[in-house]
Parts: sequence; C-alpha cells; structure tokens
Amino acid sequence: MFTVIKKKKKFEEVLDQIKKLLITKKLRIGQKLPNEIELSESMGISRASLREALKVLSVLGIIEGKSGEGTVIKQADPENLKSIMSLVAISKGLDTNELFEVRTILEMAAAGYTAARRTDEDLQTIKNILVEMDEQYLKGNEEEQSHYDFLFHHAIVSASQNKMLLILVEVISDLLSEQIRTTRSELATSPKVLKRFQEEHWSIYHAISSQNSHLAQQIVSDHLTLARAELGLLKEE
Repeated sequence: MFTVIKKKKKFEEVLDQIKKLLITKKLRIGQKLPNEIELSESMGISRASLREALKVLSVLGIIEGKSGEGTVIKQADPENLKSIMSLVAISKGLDTNELFEVRTILEMAAAGYTAARRTDEDLQTIKNILVEMDEQYLKGNEEEQSHYDFLFHHAIVSASQNKMLLILVEVISDLLSEQIRTTRSELATSPKVLKRFQEEHWSIYHAISSQNSHLAQQIVSDHLTLARAELGLLKEE
C-alpha cells in the first residue's frame, strides 16, 4: 500500500501518500495504520524519521494515537489549522486589504447560497445574533459587539450548506475575527459608521429571509466596501 520515500521531506511524503490513499479510498477515516516497524520499512525510512512525520501529522489533526489501538486516521478539524494559517499569513506579510478582498469573494458566495438554501432554523440563529448585537451596541460593549459581528458573518457561511466554503472560512477564522475586532476598534470614535454596519447586517438578514440571493450578495459587497473605505483601504480599481 505504501511506497518508498525518495527526495521530499519525510512528513510531506507521508502526508502525500496518506492523502492519495484517502482519495482512492484505500484508507478510510478511523482505519488503523500499520505498526511503526511495518510502516517505516514499507516507506524506506528510519523509525525516527517516521516518528517525526507522524508528530507533524498529529499536530495537523490528520492522525491520532489511541491507547491500545495504535495510530488511526481521523477526520481532520479545520480548528487545528487556524493557528498555522494565521502564522503563515503573518509571516508572508498579511495585507488587510487583501483579506477584505478574500472575505468579499467568500462572503458574497455564502450570502447567495444561504439566501437560496436557508432553513427557518438558520434564519432564527442569524436573527438571534443580530438581536444580541443590538443589545450590546446599546450597552456600548465593544468586545461583545465584535464577537457577535464575527458570529453573524460565520452563521451566514454555516447556513450556506457548502462544506468546502465553510472549511475555507474556518481555516482563516482567526484572521477574520481579528480583522472584525480591529475594524470596530479603529472606528469606535465613529458611532454613526458602526450603527450603519448594524443596519447593513439587518439588511443582509432581510435579503436572506426573502431568499433574494442577488440582493444579499450586493449588500454584503457594499458592507465590506464601506468598511474598507472607512479604514482608508479602498484602492482605485
């Protein structure tokens, strides 16, 4: 099943092989890997190199060591990749405007799908978040406002019924949450702007409620464009 590793870094090759075996369904979630001796011999690497590779895969949430059961393939959780993605983005010089552009692409798509596919339960969840956000606005609680702002945007993606879209947003959710918090903090001296943000949130909700995908997408685009403009990030395009 496994093949001899050649030039790539050990953990990269092990990851590639496991990924290919999962795609071809020769390996399945919950399946036990061969023991350390068998695996190292079949891949042509030392047990020390194999252990190093398995540690990386464990951190990534791809495998899990279970007492008495050995090492098994697990269903990866995007939660395990959030910190890694944040570090990668920061190390490459995170551009706030570029993150807004990515958000616009993902959140417009999510809003369109959600308007077409939302359930009554989805609508209630989104509405409850906005009601709570209204209350926090009246209380002047900036931290909670940021928290519910993020939950609102995340709830729309969750209701899109698109697993891949949700995974992409989950992986960068730490970056999104921090951008929302920073944006609201920088505009804290402009209550009219923050009030308009909330009005736009409600407009997005109503568009989703009426199942108007085009309108929902347009308001999301305008909403994020306003945030960029107020932060002085809008470039001529």
